[in-house]
Amino acid sequence: MRSKVLMRSALILFLVGVFTATLAAQSVELYPNAGGFWPSRVDAWGNNKLKSEGIYGLKGGVFVTPNAELEGSFGFINHFVMGNAVNPGNINPLGGIGQPSAMGFLYDLNGAWNFGQRQFLNARLSPYVAAGVGGLTTEFRNGNGAFINGGLTPAIDDGGNVMIDQSGNTIMVNTPGSRILRDGDTFFTLNYGGGVKAMNVWGPLGFRVDMRGRTIPNFFHQTVSWPEVTGGVLLSWGER
Repeated sequence: MRSKVLMRSALILFLVGVFTATLAAQSVELYPNAGGFWPSRVDAWGNNKLKSEGIYGLKGGVFVTPNAELEGSFGFINHFVMGNAVNPGNINPLGGIGQPSAMGFLYDLNGAWNFGQRQFLNARLSPYVAAGVGGLTTEFRNGNGAFINGGLTPAIDDGGNVMIDQSGNTIMVNTPGSRILRDGDTFFTLNYGGGVKAMNVWGPLGFRVDMRGRTIPNFFHQTVSWPEVTGGVLLSWGER
């Protein structure tokens, strides 16, 4: 699976970068996180939208100045599917009832600007803004595709009759204009937002809350956006 290769390659690069930065005595942060996202509706899909779902991941950053940070991010979406059935009976592209379930893998390269530090209850608080680019790759648990819009319709011959196969079953074809999400499909993404860090609450351990917007500018010729909120522990080492 292409997504698995991408994830392994990205993780290796990430670990090498963190290790190199640590040897160079740079300030390093790790942010394991969990949260959710809530996609916008798309009128072109019959006012349907992608399903709101949980997101789980890891962000890691290296400070290049006392305020500027370079960050890598990896995320996992357990169900990357449409919120509502896109055709009567929810027939999948290969026939049968019920469409295969897809996962989504997110990977970003971001820049962040941290606005100083304030002492609060023995912790250092630092708000920040961030923006970056990346990708989203799909992987199906079973099957190899699911409808985004459209669906299947009976095939019609030149005489206007419904076509039947040798077993007596109606021959189904894709409705004109149907869009099918396939295994390994990859889309360009933009992310932008910010949050706040509470650093060194207990040694290297702190906390972080992150609020992002994410846009896929060309998801089957449509623009899809969503707010994305995560929270988790923050591990930080080194001096800024």
